[in-house]
Amino acid sequence: MRYHCIIDAYSEDVIQQLEELGAFKEAFLSVAEEGESYVMCRNRADVEKLGRCVCESVVALTAEEYSPEAVLAVLEKEIVQEDLYIFGSGFAGTELSVRLAARAKGSSVAAVHSLKLAETLTVKKMVYANHMEGTFSMKKGPYCISLAKGLDRQEPEEGICHVSKEIPCPASSGFVVSRKTTANEAGGGLREAKVVIAAGRGIKNKERADFVQETAEALGGELGVSRPAAMNAWAPMNRLIGVSGAMLQPDICITAGVSGAAAFFAGIEKSKFIVAINTDGQAPVMKKADVAVVDDFEPVLKALRELAEK
Repeated sequence: MRYHCIIDAYSEDVIQQLEELGAFKEAFLSVAEEGESYVMCRNRADVEKLGRCVCESVVALTAEEYSPEAVLAVLEKEIVQEDLYIFGSGFAGTELSVRLAARAKGSSVAAVHSLKLAETLTVKKMVYANHMEGTFSMKKGPYCISLAKGLDRQEPEEGICHVSKEIPCPASSGFVVSRKTTANEAGGGLREAKVVIAAGRGIKNKERADFVQETAEALGGELGVSRPAAMNAWAPMNRLIGVSGAMLQPDICITAGVSGAAAFFAGIEKSKFIVAINTDGQAPVMKKADVAVVDDFEPVLKALRELAEK
């Protein structure tokens, strides 16, 4: 069995993808045969500018704009039935790994954190809101997995990244009526923040969410939100914390109006210090925090902000 890495160079966090794939390769694939790195990009110059790659052989999948359908059309022709295909931890990686396996009638598992190569390929991932570890046997190739968020990272060796082959992706399918590209934040923002203020349902509206974000910035940190806050459009979905969003490890995490459901708390439980602010002293997050403040979040954050601005 050979392994291949699929990298999304359209993404701002492409270096993080390379580092996570590099660490995963070192930990679990040292005895496996190396295949190709497939890099989704605008042109081969984007690949060469990376200055590093996980596999020595690089195939550039080029298109002016990222389109899952176009990428899948190319990968479906490249795929080898008995091989392993490893995608990154972002939304694109999860989508493509599942859809490619379905097209090729293989096996897929998303959010994998470890792997074992034996007679049968087995992978492990966290399940039940990160409270249990599940082991999955993948019995039919091609084997398509995406990596879990927040894995260890290892800097790949720097050097010239040689593209051995370039494959232009086909034009987008006719069912795409229009397309708009919106600049997103770099992947390192919320995930790499040392200070995070997490806002929940208790903040009640977008205006108060904006106040929380301004306070986070005044403290040199980042805003994160629980699912109810994200679903109410009080903040973008890329600010979502938890098992379906960002898994964080800040030095300080302050929760404001967050009840602390298990799926959310899994995203902040590795914080070095947690401060919970809630009017409900019995909220689950209050029992798990290092410091619990029973109060409305606004006056507490105003006081912190005034101290920071001094």
